[in-house]
Amino acid sequence: MKVLLAALLAVTAPLARGAETSVVRRGDLVVRIKVSGTVVTEDIFRLKSTIEGRVESVLASTNSWSRADQPLALLAGKEMAAILDARGSQDPELLEDRWKRVFLPTPIRCPGDCFVLKVFAKAKAWMKPQAVLFEAAAKLKLVARVRPEDVQWVKDGQTLTFWSLKDPAREYSGRVTRFILDVQGEKTDPGAGFALYLSPDRFFVPGTEWEGEIIAHEEKGAIIVPTNALIRSGDAAYLTVRVSTGLTIGSLTQITAGVEEGRQLLILDDDRLQGNERHHQAVDRPSVERRRRQPADAATGEPPPRPRRPASIDDKDYGDDPYGEP
Repeated sequence: MKVLLAALLAVTAPLARGAETSVVRRGDLVVRIKVSGTVVTEDIFRLKSTIEGRVESVLASTNSWSRADQPLALLAGKEMAAILDARGSQDPELLEDRWKRVFLPTPIRCPGDCFVLKVFAKAKAWMKPQAVLFEAAAKLKLVARVRPEDVQWVKDGQTLTFWSLKDPAREYSGRVTRFILDVQGEKTDPGAGFALYLSPDRFFVPGTEWEGEIIAHEEKGAIIVPTNALIRSGDAAYLTVRVSTGLTIGSLTQITAGVEEGRQLLILDDDRLQGNERHHQAVDRPSVERRRRQPADAATGEPPPRPRRPASIDDKDYGDDPYGEP
């Protein structure tokens, strides 16, 4: 036995346990794609001393950005270091400024903007040529993972709003770049990934875990229903809706309201009703009760027959009835 359920559902009895009702309405639909990932470095390099000398000052710290024109440290050659050590009672700042015109300090800089990862240099420490002073990265980037069900919505150029898990109140934004699909697997649908490069005005330190959101699509004033109200059969989706019914004869029922002619329907087996009752031909008890209380001849519209009276011939006594009971 089968039942018409997905496109039409005649609600004539209390809802089964676990069932609920809702309404079809208009509203706005916003496709919000949730993504997450970590911060990684790109193009790591080391800065080394080019001379033998002393580190006069360290101007950079770990986990900080440095512009291409900003020195990370200043090295003094052996000559200048010796002069500064022998300054005696002279003003050190005046002496240093005077001799810098003759023996210029050697600045240590990144070839471009860089993110300082480690600082090995220490102020007033002597360095040999090729001694490692700093470790830095040319770029920092967010590496994101996209779930397989969201792959269809994400593409390069979309705006990503992101935040650190440790500080979700502080948000940044940027553009999706290098969106790449995963290799198709035999048992799983492919996900995807993308990158977003960070800058000195918006960055997290390497290893930071982050989350973000992409507004991929918006529909204004759409007709919407709860997703749980839809039933899929093959490539089609069906919606359970309430209808008004009329006459039921066997396997066919008259629909008086709630659906138009030509609408496709889904018929489910009894074992998939999950406690809901199928519609069937039933006794109309209120109608039967009205008929019971109504006079038997009311349906014909004719007046009831008058009661017959016993016939009599005259008033004489003819004795006992010979055919009556003794």
